[in-house]
Amino acid sequence: MERIHIVVATNDKYVKHLAVMLTSLFENKSTNRPLSLYVIDGKISNENKQKLHNALKSFQVELSFLTVEDSLFQDVVVRYHLSKETYYRIAIPALLPKDVRKALYLDCDLIVKEDITNLWDVNIDKYHLGAVPIPGKVLRFEELSIPEKYGYFNAGVLLLNLKKWRDNQTSEKVLHYMRKNPEKLKFMDQDALNAVLHEKWLKLDPKWNYQVHRSHHQRFNPAIIHYTTDKKPWNSWHNPKFKDEYLKYAKKTNWKLD
Repeated sequence: MERIHIVVATNDKYVKHLAVMLTSLFENKSTNRPLSLYVIDGKISNENKQKLHNALKSFQVELSFLTVEDSLFQDVVVRYHLSKETYYRIAIPALLPKDVRKALYLDCDLIVKEDITNLWDVNIDKYHLGAVPIPGKVLRFEELSIPEKYGYFNAGVLLLNLKKWRDNQTSEKVLHYMRKNPEKLKFMDQDALNAVLHEKWLKLDPKWNYQVHRSHHQRFNPAIIHYTTDKKPWNSWHNPKFKDEYLKYAKKTNWKLD
């Protein structure tokens, strides 16, 4: 039975929201597929690591904390509400054991409503990654020299073909692009990933990354709700339908969300 490999990245500011996301993921995982969880550590305090363990204790999941060399991203551009930890997903192929050929990266500001196994089982053998396009008009094609026919994906949910990344030195190519084109990186590593991999990604069903500030189609129930932009359900007004989903799982963590 193939093991699912989930990778997340957080710092002290977002670790409580990571606990909420993971609670939703495990509550809605109905299959008995084994799962490994890797947390890329953005200098999380020992206290918060223990809180995270406690929040997930009932799911009997083992956390593996991974460390990224600070020097790898010391020159990167950081904009808006984003933090340096967003870049850590680029290092996933090098951080995970070499026998792990596939991984699912998830942002912290998500709620998972459907069994994650269904996403994991999408075949990406021919692609570097699977992702969901950003809906509506995207203004990044000209700036990044991407033909519009390829689309532009949101990097908050990425199904990664680690073998292809390692075989093609993809992480190194993305880092090289970022260092050579800092003025182009409005959305940081997401821009770089799209620029380098615009011909090499599989478009996933939009339900796997329903971006609440960009998605206006209400014809399906999203499998993953993604609270994009700086307006989060814990700090601002949100559509009650989506805010309530977040609060439902937040209450189950017993973690004070101030």
